[in-house]
Amino acid sequence: MSQTTHTEEQQEPAGSKKLAAVSVLKFGGTSVKSIARIQHVAEIVKERLKHGKVLVVVSAMGDTTDYLLKLAHQCSKTPDQRELDSLLSTGEHISITLLSMMLKTLDVSARSVTAYQLGIFTENVHNKARIIDIKTDNLAQAFETCDALVVAGFQGVTANGDITTLGRGGSDTTAVALAAAAGAKYCDIYTDVDGIYTSDPNKIPKARLLDRISYGEVVEMARLGAQVIHPRAVELARQYGVILRVRNTFKPDHQGTSIDGGEDMEIYRSISGVATDKDQACVTIMDVPDQPGIAARVVGGLAKKAIVVDMIMQAFHPTAGLNNITFTVASTDLPQTIKTLEELKTEMGAKAVHADEDIAKVSLVGAGMAGQPDIAARLFETLGTAKINIKMITSSEMKITCVVSRGQADKAAKLIHDAFELEKV
Repeated sequence: MSQTTHTEEQQEPAGSKKLAAVSVLKFGGTSVKSIARIQHVAEIVKERLKHGKVLVVVSAMGDTTDYLLKLAHQCSKTPDQRELDSLLSTGEHISITLLSMMLKTLDVSARSVTAYQLGIFTENVHNKARIIDIKTDNLAQAFETCDALVVAGFQGVTANGDITTLGRGGSDTTAVALAAAAGAKYCDIYTDVDGIYTSDPNKIPKARLLDRISYGEVVEMARLGAQVIHPRAVELARQYGVILRVRNTFKPDHQGTSIDGGEDMEIYRSISGVATDKDQACVTIMDVPDQPGIAARVVGGLAKKAIVVDMIMQAFHPTAGLNNITFTVASTDLPQTIKTLEELKTEMGAKAVHADEDIAKVSLVGAGMAGQPDIAARLFETLGTAKINIKMITSSEMKITCVVSRGQADKAAKLIHDAFELEKV
C-alpha cells in the first residue's frame, strides 16, 4: 500500500517516507522563460547535486499561462473549468520536459514527472484546488532511477483522474508540499529578485533587503499586496517547519531572504516592512436593519460566490434601528459583489449599495508591533501631517492597515517607510 503525506488538511505528515539529503528548488516563470534561462537553471541544479539529490519544481515558461487563458477565452466566453485546468497544466508540462532534456545534456540523470505521474492528489475543485495527499513512495521510487526529479508545479489530480490546478501561487505551494513530503529542511524559491524587501524597491529606492523574516510577517505582507511568494505556500511551510529561502535565479550565490518561525525576531526588529495593495474596492450596503444575523447574511451571501470580505466595519446610522455595513473586496470581485448585494438589499430592506473604487491599502507589518501604541500614533501622525485622509483602519498583532485614496498610496508608503527608518532595519 502506498505511503501518503497529507499536506494542506492535517497537522502532521502521516506515514511519510523521509528521503536523505534532498534539496528542493522551485523556479518561477521568469526563470525559465527562454532556452537560455532554462540552461542557466540546469547549471544551478547540477551544482546543487554536489550536496545530494535534487527535487525541482518548475512553473510554465514566462507568460505561457496567460497565453493559454487567452486561447481558452477565444474558444468560449466561459470555458468549462475541467477543460481549462487540462489546458493550463500543459504549460508546466512543456517546461519540465525542456529542463529535463537540458539537464541530460549536462550528464545529469534527470526525469520529468507531472502531478498525475507522481501522485499529487487534490480535492475535486478546479482552478483553486488544495493538495490532499502526496504519494511519498512514488517520490522515493522516482529517486531510485534519477538524481534530479523535475516536477510540474501548479497542478494536481483528483481521485478520479481529473487534472486540477492550484490557483495563484500554485507552484510555490507544490514546492513546499513536496519539501514536507520529502522531509527537506529547506525549500528554495528562485525568482527574479534578490529576496524580500522592506517595501517595493521599484517604488521606494531606500527599501532594504531583509536577511530574515518570520512566516507570519510574510503572510501578512503577501496578503496586503507584496507579490514575492504566495501566503498559502508560507502557511504550509509554517505548518511543517520548512524553512523557505527566497533567492535570485540570476545571482545563484546570493543567499536571499530566509523565512522561518521568527524566534526572538521582535527583540531586534519591531517592524519589517510596508505593503501596498491598489487592487481593492470599498463597498457599503446602507440602512440595513439593526438586527442579529444581518452581517452573517451579507458575508454569507458573498461567501457563496467565493468572494473574500476584508476590513468589515458596521456603523450606526442616525436613524434609529439602522446600520451601514462597509467592507473591502478585491477589485476583480467588485461587479459580482455589487450584484449579490443588490439582491440581498431587497431581501433585507436595505436602502442602497455604494461602491468606492478609489482606494488602496497601505499597511505597516512587523512581528513586534503588539503592545506598542506609539507605532500606531506615529503612523497616523505621519499621514495626517501629509494631509493624507484615512478612510478606514484595521489592525492585528502584526499589522496596521490604512485605506487611502489610490493616487496617494505610493506617497503614503514612502512617508511611512521614511518615518520608521525601515532602510536601517
